[in-house]
Amino acid sequence: MNQNPKYKEYDACIVGAGIAGIFLAWLLGSQGKKILILEKNAKVNMNGADILKPSGINVLEKHGLLQELMNKECRVRNHLSVFHDGIQVDHINYKAENERGYFMVCPYSVLLETIYDKIQAIETVELLVNQSVSKINEVENGVYVTLNSEEEIFSNILIGADGTKSIVREYAGIKAHFDYYDHVMYFNKYPITSSVEELNRLYVDKNGGLAYFYPINNTEARCILGFNMEEGKNLKESGNKETLIKRLKTFVTQSDDMLNQINSLDNFLTFPLCRMHSEQYFKGRILLLGNAAHSIHPITGQGMNLAIEDTGELFIWLSKYFNSEISLEEALADYQEQRFELNSKVLAYGHRLAGSFGSAEDFMNSLNSKIQTSSRDLSILNKI
Repeated sequence: MNQNPKYKEYDACIVGAGIAGIFLAWLLGSQGKKILILEKNAKVNMNGADILKPSGINVLEKHGLLQELMNKECRVRNHLSVFHDGIQVDHINYKAENERGYFMVCPYSVLLETIYDKIQAIETVELLVNQSVSKINEVENGVYVTLNSEEEIFSNILIGADGTKSIVREYAGIKAHFDYYDHVMYFNKYPITSSVEELNRLYVDKNGGLAYFYPINNTEARCILGFNMEEGKNLKESGNKETLIKRLKTFVTQSDDMLNQINSLDNFLTFPLCRMHSEQYFKGRILLLGNAAHSIHPITGQGMNLAIEDTGELFIWLSKYFNSEISLEEALADYQEQRFELNSKVLAYGHRLAGSFGSAEDFMNSLNSKIQTSSRDLSILNKI
């Protein structure tokens, strides 16, 4: 209990308004819990992953969101063709590999806005932008949090959902291990083309090239390009369309209509890539969620789904705690037990796949259709 009445009191303070933080805030707020979300930026970032794999879809369906997303701009897809050095090496059929039988392409902004709209109708959930954490003081029954505005609040628990460079993780003293890739990805969107409408296609090559094209709604397609760091920098700085397209055509063989729309990398957003896993998911009353706990190479299409799965699992155990069925320590230990090993193995799969571009044989030996379609069967994951 808060011993100082001058502080506003919350059941949970969530740092970070990405999908994990917003989703958890809605779930807890729907149970009447008083939730504060802190977002360091002036507005919620609407750029993020678009791919919902069956593992993430299962959680969203459980909480009544699937049909609502189906009624919006999200696209249902069943197949993915995979190419190495321009030659098709696999065709993943979700109907054969996963009992759900499909994945979805759902613009991150659509998913986030769908949940954010629900939060706005809950009086017990408060979102503050331009706010972060400047000080944390954990006591026996809660956490005093000083915001960068110098306002102080008291929260039963503090949740870091603030990404790979988590301030909460740093304050809690939880160590994380990083593996940075000598690889950079660029993403943009273009008008949809017939090849994209037909099929999702993923291309990689032995020199670190990557291209992935898929529809994000009925009129637009996502274009993701990847290169080794130095090559990507040179291609972007040159601004030379012919050089860029010539490079892409060395391994992109069935998507000329998409390549014809690309002029340069100037308008592409970019992000560095890493594998990261924290040594633990909680310490006392402070816990980590989503990308604050782990980060995976995006070739797996698993990052957003792991965050959604984490959130669904954490909600189960926090509900038991808030209902006085178990202690907080038991709740957080059970959350960690359910997620840590599984996340670790999926991260290991992504790391192995990302490092296998050098030869078609290595790539095919690393690509696992069951895991790529988000199987969480440990008997399969244990073989990685």
